[in-house]
Amino acid sequence: MARKTQKSTPAQTDATLSAFTQRYFTTLGALVQSDSATSDARLEVQLTPALAAHFGRNRLRLTFHAAEPGGDAELVAHGSRVFDQMLALLAERSAFAVQRAPVRYTDGEALMRAIRPTNASVSRLRMQERARFLFAFTWRITYRADDKRQELYTIWMDDAARLLAPTHADNQTIVDLEKMLADAEAIPTETNAAGETLPPRLPPLTQLVRIAEQARAYATYHADVRCVSHEAEILPRLYKTLNRLLTYYQQQIDEIQPARDPEGERRRTLEADLQRKIAEEIENHRLRVEVELVGYVALETPLAVADITLTTGRQEVVVKVEQDRYSGRLRRPTCHSCGAETTELTIDYRGHVTCERCTHICATCNEVVCSACGVAACPVCGAENCEECGSVCWACGERACARHVSPCPTCGDMVCHACQAECAACGVRQCKSHLRLDCVADEQGGQALICPHCAVRCPGCQQFSAHVGVCSASGQRFCQNCLVTCAGCGRVVGPGYYQLDPVDRQPYCHTCLRECPLCHALTHALATCAVCERTGCGACVRRCAVCERAVCAEHGMVMPVCGHVVCNRDLEECSVCHTLVCPRCTPTCAICGGYHCEQDTVGCSQCGQEYCRECVSVTGLCATCASVGAVGEAVAQQALDWRNHEQAQTMAPHYHWKRVSNRRYDIYYGEGAMMSTAVVVVDHQSEQRRVVTVRQFSALDRLRGLLGL
Repeated sequence: MARKTQKSTPAQTDATLSAFTQRYFTTLGALVQSDSATSDARLEVQLTPALAAHFGRNRLRLTFHAAEPGGDAELVAHGSRVFDQMLALLAERSAFAVQRAPVRYTDGEALMRAIRPTNASVSRLRMQERARFLFAFTWRITYRADDKRQELYTIWMDDAARLLAPTHADNQTIVDLEKMLADAEAIPTETNAAGETLPPRLPPLTQLVRIAEQARAYATYHADVRCVSHEAEILPRLYKTLNRLLTYYQQQIDEIQPARDPEGERRRTLEADLQRKIAEEIENHRLRVEVELVGYVALETPLAVADITLTTGRQEVVVKVEQDRYSGRLRRPTCHSCGAETTELTIDYRGHVTCERCTHICATCNEVVCSACGVAACPVCGAENCEECGSVCWACGERACARHVSPCPTCGDMVCHACQAECAACGVRQCKSHLRLDCVADEQGGQALICPHCAVRCPGCQQFSAHVGVCSASGQRFCQNCLVTCAGCGRVVGPGYYQLDPVDRQPYCHTCLRECPLCHALTHALATCAVCERTGCGACVRRCAVCERAVCAEHGMVMPVCGHVVCNRDLEECSVCHTLVCPRCTPTCAICGGYHCEQDTVGCSQCGQEYCRECVSVTGLCATCASVGAVGEAVAQQALDWRNHEQAQTMAPHYHWKRVSNRRYDIYYGEGAMMSTAVVVVDHQSEQRRVVTVRQFSALDRLRGLLGL
């Protein structure tokens, strides 16, 4: 039976494995060529004699997927024969390697120009050659679940166990670590006096162990991050498998007839088998990670070190400048404050190396101070002072200059002048916490601060003040807020020794007050009733609002609406309901001249003025408007004294006018075309004959008025 074949499309090339293969053979000195300039799916590798002996041939043709049958191309994949040979060679040659980077920069001029002291000079200089090690750890990370994946991950560490990026940028100098490793050379062997070969000099073993442990922590973290994406790919496959199992077993359980399995034994067997298979699939899809160290390299980097002694005359500081002889990178002294490398450095008064941004000058002693040693701005003048020249304020904790800090005379603490204030009375400066707020406002309306020696507690309001006076009645001292001047005799008295008159609300001392014979209240003046001649205070004997006579409560009446006092002689009553009304507040009817209360006040529907109820008919017209047809006097337009009025002047020419008058108003009634009418009301009692109402009515409005609508 013939086997049925299916043509498959080329799989996508593993870019990581392809890049590793190219770097692998390039680093070992082989010549690597690609079949196409835009594709690395096939590589042609011309091997060196050492590699040819290991691989058993002089040339290799490599491919990264098995989609091209036939030919002499060999597959490079995890677990393939060529890849295993590559890893075996690495296990032999690169499990641990010690190499040295070549020296490219031999000129010491850049090392000498690396720093520029601003306030110091060079007193001594010592140059020496040193070596610094960089370590490259290559880890094989294996991810196992329902499939298997492997990854090669390289970590670069320096001798201080700090992580280095594959490409490090600093001071515009690029250091390619991979290229540096490719350019590295073998360290020449050294022999002792006996002719024995000495091993390369390495850092102490404890340091190497610490660096390796730190590198493994970084590799583990990288694997944890990659597990997130791998698990995201595994879960859909797990769900698909579990769904297939659940569907299959649920179908098997549903097909069991209850009559054939009355005790449910077969059903329970299938359910137990389902749970066992689910557990197996979950375990098969569980992601397991293995981190294995494939090899590591100790790369010795040559350094040129300059120990420079700087002196300022009072301070002597030794700084160190290093230059990487391979990359030319300079390592300058770091700032004591911010930790950044600096070219222009300054030595402060304590011998600290400081960059330009962290350099300060004390405003008092003019010494150079770094930010770590500390200069603080005075809270009063803002000048920066060092620790020796400034004093810490006990109140706010800020450092103030010597001019703006002084001991408080009350507590003795050193307090800055921002936390102190002068007493408004005696001018002594002290802590604000000891001062009290004067309850008496100053001339500007503010309240000043006064010290405890100048503050007097007022017995009247129990507040503190420096503005006090003596009561002429009792001899006690009160604040100016509590003292008043008697409106009768002009003496100054305090609380309890004066009384406010209930009428004029003025203060009067007890000497000027007399007892009212009617209500027995104290008052400064008595009035006599003009009718019965009884004497009383202003509350018992009040003046009439109409005639200004003084009357007592028996011969006068307080109006309930307006509160005015009206004597019995001036009382008026409503002409309609005969209730008493205030003649000062109640208007008289402009037609009949009688008083009318608010309930008996009615407005005219035509002129809009208010009259008493008796003078307005049931149709809504007042007696004056109703008499226009009978007694109205025709008025020519030239005789209209209101024709220049702002609202009435536009309608004056369009109507024939008649005039009727009452006690107060002149009412002009105009008849126009289409039965339209107009009304203008003029108050002839006012000085300038004020126009009070301007109204226009259409024929429809007149009809509604006649019908009472």
